[in-house]
Amino acid sequence: MIDQALFSHLPELTDQLGVEHIKPLLDRITTHSIPQGTILVRDQAPIDAFHLVLSGRLSLAVEMAGHGISLGELLPGNWCGELAYFSGVRLSSSTVTAIEDTEVARLRFVDFEALMAEDSIAVCRLTHAFIQMMMRRLHATANNPVIDPHGQMLIVGDLSVPWSELGQPQHGVVEFIKTMFGAR
Repeated sequence: MIDQALFSHLPELTDQLGVEHIKPLLDRITTHSIPQGTILVRDQAPIDAFHLVLSGRLSLAVEMAGHGISLGELLPGNWCGELAYFSGVRLSSSTVTAIEDTEVARLRFVDFEALMAEDSIAVCRLTHAFIQMMMRRLHATANNPVIDPHGQMLIVGDLSVPWSELGQPQHGVVEFIKTMFGAR
């Protein structure tokens, strides 16, 4: 059942991993039911796993100046937890809440790292899938900017302007993105 649920929602992962690399990944994944209204992880809280939405919906929000700012929803086939892992900070970049009863597949970071030793090709291909997903999210966010409680835009619609050509010191959007990815 997990094979079908997992890979029916992320077909590019099936293609990228290849049949010979699926089993080691599935051996490390567990499934969990998240009841409606349950917070899976809070913004800036420690996190130790990736989560793939198999069914249902999760909402994403950031906490800023005492306010929650909705970033959108994760539908089946989408992962969360990747920013915490790849940034190295192991802190959630948003509060993740079940909008409805939701089923997730959980891959702990330590299991992902163990998979590196066992099947580096699978990890490389899975990492590529995460990067593609993050690129799609960034593109979607740039086309639908987030506004903070003070009316300031956190993500502008055009991120193609090189930093060296910006007329003002880097702040706002640049600092937000740097913080989101754990960069200095």
